Formats: sequence, structure tokens, C-alpha cells
Amino acid sequence: MVHFTFDLWTSPNHRAFLGIVGHWVGEDGKLHGTLIGLRRFHGAHTGINQAEHFWEVIKFYELETKIGYFTLHNASNNDTALVQIAAYLAQRNIKFNPRERRLRCFGHVINLVVKAFLWGVNTEVLEGLGNFDAPEDEEQEIQELLEWRKQGSMGKLRNICVWICRTPQRRDSFKSKVQSHGGVSGESNLPIVGSITRWGGDYDSLKRAFLLKEPLQEFVAAAIRNERGIRSEYNLESARLDELTLDDWDELQAIMEILEPFKAWSLRLQGKCSNGSLYDIFLAMDDLLSSLENARIQYSLDTHSPHLRTSIDTAWVLLNKYRQSLKSLR
Repeated sequence: MVHFTFDLWTSPNHRAFLGIVGHWVGEDGKLHGTLIGLRRFHGAHTGINQAEHFWEVIKFYELETKIGYFTLHNASNNDTALVQIAAYLAQRNIKFNPRERRLRCFGHVINLVVKAFLWGVNTEVLEGLGNFDAPEDEEQEIQELLEWRKQGSMGKLRNICVWICRTPQRRDSFKSKVQSHGGVSGESNLPIVGSITRWGGDYDSLKRAFLLKEPLQEFVAAAIRNERGIRSEYNLESARLDELTLDDWDELQAIMEILEPFKAWSLRLQGKCSNGSLYDIFLAMDDLLSSLENARIQYSLDTHSPHLRTSIDTAWVLLNKYRQSLKSLR
């Protein structure tokens, strides 16, 4: 049997592709895996459309009778895709239960849990603001600033990073500010704008922000003072509202520490490693739940932000939901 993972990807030149990887145990008893398709993807990203593209690859390799299990992320269109694949197989009198054959990518589970921790469960509005290119008009920019600012210290940090990276003039000015502090050894002299769809970018943004903490603080302070070369469409009011206080930096430090175990497990279980069996997933989930419970105790005092405590609870509830769903597999 050949087992599959597949996912959609959009290239930097805005072309969509469906990547399909096959996995099987060879006659040598070893696990093999290879890319069997990277097809240009046309049309809407529906499950039926994905299934059609997948099926074309399967027919090309004559694998219709060898289809095993699928490891996919948690989007509902993947459920639909497997139902459609089951329909194709039924036409050939091949039994295929789409629910039984569907495994869920643990990396994507981590992504959903951390996104819930950082931005809440409902991220539709923020996903619509995910592109940090220059907005079409001033009203749109103000709306973006307001929506991200609602997310507390992380939202304020994102506003600052977007503002600095949005124009070449401010990027150059910020680099000069970093150089005046002696530069950052081995690191870029610019902040990183996180991605709402992939939490790793937000984690990298945090790590970079602490490396550039002093230049970031001074750059925003210069904007508030309306210094030449700093002032732009990021007006005085916005700079003041997004300025990171000592409490904000403390919260960002706490967020980064809470995310460390998630980063460690992501690295441990990714790629072609020897881990990834169900017992690894149970261990990872139990460890991450434990770390969230410890964080809940650590940040339960009134001296800490209610926003942070709510975020921890949100992440714990979602991760525990996935943990409970695995119990039936034991």
C-alpha cells in the first residue's frame, strides 16, 4: 500500500500547486517516501477540486488499487477530498472508508493551538489583514491598525514591524538605528512580520524583536517625537497607541516562554525523522498540556494580564479537545 500526504501551496509568483508525497514500505523493509506530484492547481481550493487533481496523479502511476492512508491537516475541505476519492474508488468496486483512512497532521494541530493562543479562535478578520503591503487607502490602514491593536502586545508589535518594513526609506532608517547600537551579530537588522496562517513566523518575530528591542523602542519614540526621517503615514496617535510599555515587553517575554515547548516539539517531530508514531504524539500532547497548565498557574496572579490568562485557557481547551479525540485510537 502507498500512503499519502498532500497540501496546497502558492508560489511567490502567485501560482497554486498541489504537492503530493507517497510513502510506502519497500521490499527491504524500510520506509520510503518521495514527491510524486507537484501539479499546477487550477480553480477553487475545494475538496472536490483537490481530489480531482490528486486522482489524475494516481491514475498516471496506476496506484488505484494501492491507496492506503492519508495524513492531512484539519481543514474541512480535506474531509471532502477523501469522500470524493472514496467515490472514485467505489466506481472501481474498491472499498475505502474516508473517515478511517484520514489521519491528522500533528504539526497542523500545533499550529491551530498556537494560533488560538496568540490570536483567539476566530481569526477570519485577521487573516484578511495578513498581507502587509501598503493598504489601498488611509481608512483601510486605520482599520488594520485597530484590528491588530485589539490583540494586545502581540498586535502592537505586529503594527510596529509592519510599519518599519512597509517602505524602503523606513527600512534603511531602522537599519541605521540598529547599526548605531552596534548591529546584531549574525542576524538581520530588520524586524520580522509574522504570518497569521503559520505560527512559526510569529515566534520568529518575537525572537527577533527581543534582539532589536532597544532600536525598536527608540524608533517608535522618534516617531512620537516626529523626528525627520521617521515620521510618515504612521501618525503621532498611532505611534503612541502602539508603543510597547514595560508591561507589554514582560507579556511578550511570557508569550515567548510559553511557546518554547511548542517550538521544541515542532522541530522534534518534523521532517523525515525517526519520531512521529502515535506514542510520540501522545507524549507530545501530554507534555504540551502540562506546560500550559503550569503556565496557567504561573500567570494566574492579578499582576499578569487577563489577556494572557485567557489565551492560555483557550489554547489548553483546544489542545485537550484534540487529545481526547485520540483516546479512541488506543
